[in-house]
Amino acid sequence: MGRTSQRRMERRRLLKLFKKRMPASEFQEIKKQFREEGKQLRIQDLQDYLEIEKDILMNKEGELRDSLKAEGKSKKEIELAIEDWYNDQKIWAMHSDVEDKLDI
Repeated sequence: MGRTSQRRMERRRLLKLFKKRMPASEFQEIKKQFREEGKQLRIQDLQDYLEIEKDILMNKEGELRDSLKAEGKSKKEIELAIEDWYNDQKIWAMHSDVEDKLDI
């Protein structure tokens, strides 16, 4: 298993402390806020990584276009090859549970 993040460990420590010191309803509200904050941080991290991946893909696409041009391929052949290439690419920053929140 992966190592627990520092943020998560701190959040767990705080939750244990809060659970002992406050009424259940207030504790549940704080727990809900922590969950939302964690989700927003994850979405931001994924968004940042997605931007990096987009830049990498654009660079690779440019290299592929150049190599296909050098081979003497027509514009239509190049576009089909690029389309096929994109269909084979996996975007690692994509996550189905938050896909609607990512700016794609």
